[in-house]
Amino acid sequence: MKKSYHDLIDVSKLSGGLLLRGLLPFYVLSLLAKKKMYGKQIIDHITNMTRGSWKPSPGSIYPMLQKMVKLGLVTQHLENTGGQSTRVYELTGLGREALKDMRKEIKPRLEKTIQLLSYHLQELEKD
Repeated sequence: MKKSYHDLIDVSKLSGGLLLRGLLPFYVLSLLAKKKMYGKQIIDHITNMTRGSWKPSPGSIYPMLQKMVKLGLVTQHLENTGGQSTRVYELTGLGREALKDMRKEIKPRLEKTIQLLSYHLQELEKD
């Protein structure tokens, strides 16, 4: 049953990973800083990192990776895994610098977002 406020706000999107989607480049670079990976591994790791709240689609991961390759943040090469060729991605020195810069920029923004969300949670708990 549709509630009267559904025309104003889609509450289903609040936990649907909207904030997390904005962090996709950070997640990808962070994972590749740990080890080289192929696309499916990246998707699986992000799904686990978000405790299943969000599973990025191949349609968001692979274009992001290609953009990162073009920018020189990531390299790609083919590896033979289990009898088939798999495209593997690896972080470059430039990618490590970008990740450092992202951390500096994202942290204060997330802290501010958390403060704002905490305020809203408190407001929602009021009668």
